[in-house]
Amino acid sequence: MIQSRRSIWDKWEQIAQEYLKNKGYTLVEMNYQVKWGEIDIIARDGEFWVFIEVRYRRDESHGHPLDTFGIMKRRALRRTAYMYVHKNKIDPDMMRIDFVGIMPRSEWGHRVWHVRGVGV
Repeated sequence: MIQSRRSIWDKWEQIAQEYLKNKGYTLVEMNYQVKWGEIDIIARDGEFWVFIEVRYRRDESHGHPLDTFGIMKRRALRRTAYMYVHKNKIDPDMMRIDFVGIMPRSEWGHRVWHVRGVGV
């Protein structure tokens, strides 16, 4: 049976959510979308509001997941995060952008990379 791209993505996004919860993050919102952008996960890490991009790669033949998080995507994510912060009256000094990359290790496992405070 062939899985849809959305169902495959849901699986990996769920892994990212579990990973973050295990690290003590409080998940606030998933797949926040506005006309000009999307944020995969919005979470709290202590006092910080964290806007998280999740990327999955089936294998390294298409590059490392972090390689796909280029400057344009970072800028779009930052712009969307600032709009969320403004709309919800959050102190911009209390926000951070993180990246979570996921790649399967085998049929039964996966590797997770978490980069805190990704700059633009």
